[in-house]
Amino acid sequence: MLQEASHHSRDVIAFGPFRLFPSERVLKKGDETVKLGARAFDILTVLVENAGEIVGHRELIAKVWPGAFVEEVSLRVHIAALRKALDTGEAGPRYLTNVPGRGYGFVAPTSREAIETPDFVAHRPAVARYALPARLTHVVGRDDDVRELCEAIVAERFVTLVGPGGMGKTTVALSVAHALLEEFRGAICFVELGPLNDPHLLAGTVASAFGLPVQTQDPIPGLVAHLRGKRMLLILDSSEHLISAVAVLAGRLFEAAPDLHILATSREALRTDGENVYRLSPLASPPDTSNLTMADMLGFPAAKLFVERAAMGGGTMVLDDTAAPLVANICRRLGGLALAIELAAGRVGTLGLRETAALLDSQFALRWPGRRTAPPRHQTLSATLDWSYNLLSETERKVLARLSAFAGNFTLEGAQQVAGRPELAEVEVFDAIGGLFVKSLASADTSGPIARYRLLDTTRTYAAMKLKDSGEYNDLRRRHALYYRDLLVRTARGAGLTADQPTASAADIDNIRAALHWAFSADGDPALGVDLAAFSTPIWLGKALLTECRDWMTRAAAVANPDDAPTQQQLLIQTALASSQVLGVGMSDQFKASWTKALELAVRLQDIPGQLTGHLALWGAAIRAPSLDEALDAARRCGDIARLVPDPGPSAMVDWMAGVTEHHLGRLADARLHLRRALDTDTEAARLTQLRQIGYDRRVATIGVMANVLWLQGYFEQARQWGERALAEARSLEFALPVGVALTWAGLNKYLSDPDIDAVERDVVELVDHSRTHAIASDEAFGLCLLGLCQAKRQQFDAAMPLVMEGLRMFGEIHYEVFTPFVLAHLCEAAIEAKRHDDARSLMTRLARDERNPKSWCTPEILRVKGMLALTGGDQAAAAAFFSQSIESARTQGALAWELRAATSLGRLHAAAGRPGEALDLLAPVFERFAEGADTADLVAAGQFLDELRSSTPAR
Repeated sequence: MLQEASHHSRDVIAFGPFRLFPSERVLKKGDETVKLGARAFDILTVLVENAGEIVGHRELIAKVWPGAFVEEVSLRVHIAALRKALDTGEAGPRYLTNVPGRGYGFVAPTSREAIETPDFVAHRPAVARYALPARLTHVVGRDDDVRELCEAIVAERFVTLVGPGGMGKTTVALSVAHALLEEFRGAICFVELGPLNDPHLLAGTVASAFGLPVQTQDPIPGLVAHLRGKRMLLILDSSEHLISAVAVLAGRLFEAAPDLHILATSREALRTDGENVYRLSPLASPPDTSNLTMADMLGFPAAKLFVERAAMGGGTMVLDDTAAPLVANICRRLGGLALAIELAAGRVGTLGLRETAALLDSQFALRWPGRRTAPPRHQTLSATLDWSYNLLSETERKVLARLSAFAGNFTLEGAQQVAGRPELAEVEVFDAIGGLFVKSLASADTSGPIARYRLLDTTRTYAAMKLKDSGEYNDLRRRHALYYRDLLVRTARGAGLTADQPTASAADIDNIRAALHWAFSADGDPALGVDLAAFSTPIWLGKALLTECRDWMTRAAAVANPDDAPTQQQLLIQTALASSQVLGVGMSDQFKASWTKALELAVRLQDIPGQLTGHLALWGAAIRAPSLDEALDAARRCGDIARLVPDPGPSAMVDWMAGVTEHHLGRLADARLHLRRALDTDTEAARLTQLRQIGYDRRVATIGVMANVLWLQGYFEQARQWGERALAEARSLEFALPVGVALTWAGLNKYLSDPDIDAVERDVVELVDHSRTHAIASDEAFGLCLLGLCQAKRQQFDAAMPLVMEGLRMFGEIHYEVFTPFVLAHLCEAAIEAKRHDDARSLMTRLARDERNPKSWCTPEILRVKGMLALTGGDQAAAAAFFSQSIESARTQGALAWELRAATSLGRLHAAAGRPGEALDLLAPVFERFAEGADTADLVAAGQFLDELRSSTPAR
């Protein structure tokens, strides 16, 4: 945090009891902050900025959702939320107006004022939302740079910090990040690009840093969707080796996400639109004068840094005036470069100040900048690193060169295995790493249970040159790949590990990627690559890097000889390849073929977990199709295998599969039994294993389906409570898929129950926004269908039809049609109510043509709608028959909710035919079986109809 707070003016817009702070994205009512969603805040800002004018629907959407297709219902939902937030009571002022067919306007008087506030406050704590490297304890000579950069980032949004290697760009960027934590409310994402060598992986790496799954070859649209409307700071550190790719990515994000602020560090400007270049100057060094005292010298940041680092390294120099000229000379010769100064200071403890200065003068005639013909990465630091390298012992030099095989951080064990063998003992490697750490050539992170080390990026590049010169390069790359192969195998087997033994994790992903690149290169070892790919699958799937996972598994699968005996590695590769297709190609024939092959391998290898996973995946494809008999068969096969293992986890998974399948088949009592047993017997370890591997939580799914079972059985209030429970558990996990699952089931039940269409739309818009942010096509499709059906409830059939059709098209594209019959039936009903009888008949024809299952959970509802369609043609007998079939089907299922709807429809038919007593006798017993949820739409409507029947029926 900055030591002093600077001040600036900020605009405040006042209206009524409210004050709007646009730059801070804050709305206050008195001293209380009003909670507003990002979209609602943007809408308010646009309307207030245009107070007294009507802003058209399309114009407002374009400003709030730039570059995206958004339904007008989404705008209306956010307007409703905004009105609720601004509500000051019945007698309070009115702020928003709606002009039908035109748009919205802000109608209250406003006033503006400018207030002085501190930019950055030192004492306020903030918590980073994303992984952020620790704040450096003491940064010398960069306060002004940090302050100016903070101001520039807030005002200009896009800044590139430019300077030579070793100047301290990363140090300054980290200081800026921590200084701005409060400004961005912790929403700062720091992405280190140094270990990344492939520009094609840049966008995926940034998306993964934000916690997003990487499912496509171009993750940028999904990243834009996630960032749009959120005020965040993205820091792209060490961009120079990916300069073109970073320029494209930063430019696209800056243009498409207007609330995103970007700080890039690079040795050269990105040269892209919107960029503001801030050049980091060298640390000021003492002038060449003989009368400089030590007190004078310490006023210059370069000298102050040198003295502090020398003292930290154990230096015993006497800080008197005689030392001042030596320190000043060293700082000037090193050009004020922070890294070079720290390297020199690190030797003072061993050589002394005078000897260090003499060595610098005699062996290195540093000239800054360096030769123009030198490689760009070496134009400024190569001489400094040469000097540092020549000060190392022979063992330290050898270890430094060998450590360049690591991409990113590494453990002591890894260093000993890769850099030590065959001739260096473990203790020698340990001592050498300690020496490199003291000399600032390596850094250490001791925050975790096992310390991790790393070379500075420029140091690693320099050391790699030395490694190639030594002739050991390919041998070290092989040792590096072998180490990570063994680490991954050890982690997969798990048994016998001690607390001090490293295991493979996402922290190793750069090294695993580097090992795979080498293994599949012309000089590599494809067989070793197969092992690396096979055992690294949990890393890729756990980080949701699905596209990269699919690429590595495809390369590994191509190496295998189909005539060879099956191996565990082949099974792992095939399973990962199939898993990575879930969000890419959907539950297609390609998906099923991949999983069928994986299952066949598991059977041949007698691998029980592999067989369970294969049957689970094929069940998932069948349930989504839906082919419900096939899904039930897959669940039963899975159950036969689960009985072979003592662990209750697989049995709980089978109960979950059976419960979901029975629900879709309309066997509600059996479904409820299986789902309840799944919740009671599932183990946390088994559940979390699935969650970490593919980001899907079956517990949330179980609770969500249970909510719908309860709704169908007529337990409306319990269904609402279970839906809220599913959503609460899903949000606590911080994974995208469970939240989408919970929102889907909660949205369905709310659509079926809640008479407040505004409240239903709010939840469904959240589902659509969430699914688009995380590129979950099935959830987006269902959300669009529900949005369309909500428009139908508003008697806006022309607005409903395209939304539902788009959702159904998406369902077909991804082979996810389990909800299609339900949606078609309800759209058909909406068409009947809108007197669009041709559309209704067409929709029912499509439903009959596409329905794959003779009986399902929504069969009673489909029969009821068929009865309504028969009425449009005047065939009351056929209508009555369909209504009666619907009642019988609902009773068979135990679906009291469907029975109430069908009984109400048949009762109205009887009443219209002059038989109100018959209608009363039919409907009253059904209505009286409900014990909860009296305020739900169907019960309210049925209750009102019963009152009408009783008033028109003679007492009996």
